[in-house]
Amino acid sequence: MIQSLFDQAGIPEGKAILVHARLRGLHQRTGLPYHVLAEQILNGLLSCRPSLLLIPAFTIYSFMAIRIFNLSYAHSEVGRFSEEMRRRGFPRTPDPMYSMLDVLGKLPPGLDYSQTFGPGTLFDFFRQLDGIIVNVDMQAFYATPLHGVELEHGVPYRFTMVFDGHMQERDEPWKRVSYTAYVRKVSSYGTGSYPPYNQQRRLIYLRSQGVIAESRNKAGTLAWAPASSFCSAIDAALGRDKTFLVDQVCR
Repeated sequence: MIQSLFDQAGIPEGKAILVHARLRGLHQRTGLPYHVLAEQILNGLLSCRPSLLLIPAFTIYSFMAIRIFNLSYAHSEVGRFSEEMRRRGFPRTPDPMYSMLDVLGKLPPGLDYSQTFGPGTLFDFFRQLDGIIVNVDMQAFYATPLHGVELEHGVPYRFTMVFDGHMQERDEPWKRVSYTAYVRKVSSYGTGSYPPYNQQRRLIYLRSQGVIAESRNKAGTLAWAPASSFCSAIDAALGRDKTFLVDQVCR
């Protein structure tokens, strides 16, 4: 049933893909083990014959808290699908907060992994490719390139911050890193950021603009959008109201 979601979706072949996937709902509806669902999603993505396939393996909160990142062993904070894929040993970008699994090993050398956004970064490269953002059974429509658009608009609830720490790549010696991230305030427990995003308002807006394509079956849902269309819609919304994406702004 997972493959049928991809078959119905009509994702263009030969494009760069960035995927956000959630396994819990799929598991509850199908009864299939998490590792089987992860395999089926991976196969569905590969059936689109992508030129590049990126899976987030972020370690945002752990690096904020302890300022160390081990490329090989740091667990992903982005959910079970991401962690299942990380355990398979796919190449992981040396980004201490926003690392990506480069499933096909197709990212070019020389990208800037000392900051999340800006010229020469992975997200800049992805937008230049006009990649496809795919959501598998997510509760709204999640897309990390969103934050690059927020940066362009200077939204009042995010700010640039430099995080100094240490990183180890494979068996090499630990090295000092200084990473520039674009973040919200973090809760005192380090478990979340605020102000919260209004995910449903964003989803309704994107649907009204015809930005996302969706497929559904008994197993779950799939949604996708070209990065250009998604970023243009968010750009227009923030041009009218810089706080459109969040519930409240703490000044």
